[in-house]
Amino acid sequence: MNQEELRNKLISIVDSGLNARAIADHTKISYESLAKYKQGKMYLIPADADKLEKYLSLVQIPTSI
Repeated sequence: MNQEELRNKLISIVDSGLNARAIADHTKISYESLAKYKQGKMYLIPADADKLEKYLSLVQIPTSI
């Protein structure tokens, strides 16, 4: 997944209700870096992008029935 696709997935998951600070805590990516990445102000280093991609692939947001 490239950085743009990863950013879109991050935005979608945050919009679905998962807190960006919680994502930062779980991935050990600084909240400031994650926020700037989400806003399109910077790219993540490859190691952080890999950690974020792996974490987001495991996230399941409950949907209403």
